Order: sequence, then C-alpha cells, then structure tokens
Amino acid sequence: NGFPTTVVSYTTDIAVLGDGWGKPFLVGPGSVEQAHTLEERVSKRQLREAVEIYRKMVRQLLSAA
Repeated sequence: NGFPTTVVSYTTDIAVLGDGWGKPFLVGPGSVEQAHTLEERVSKRQLREAVEIYRKMVRQLLSAA
C-alpha cells in the first residue's frame, strides 16, 4: 500500500503478538542495518517521514473501522 519493504535477518518479539490483531508488521524510522549498533541514529527527515507514515496508517485503519 505504498510503503517500502525489505527482508532482513534479525530477531523481534513481534511473533508473540499472535494472529489476534491481524497480520503483524514492523515499521519505523531509521535503518534496520544500523539498529542496536554504535551507528544507530534517526535523522530529522526520517522522523518527519515516520510521522507521516503513522498518520497515513491511522487514517486507513479508522476508515476501515
């Protein structure tokens, strides 16, 4: 739905959420390649883009309700 995606090799606890809430997915600012490293950072641009992504997601979820 217009969101860029990628496949990476790392662990997350998203699997413990189960199927009760629909299909889980991870989204957020920053680079997964830098996550939990000394180089981890989020630029202001990425943060602003994330806010827009969250707004779009909320609008879509509310319109589907």
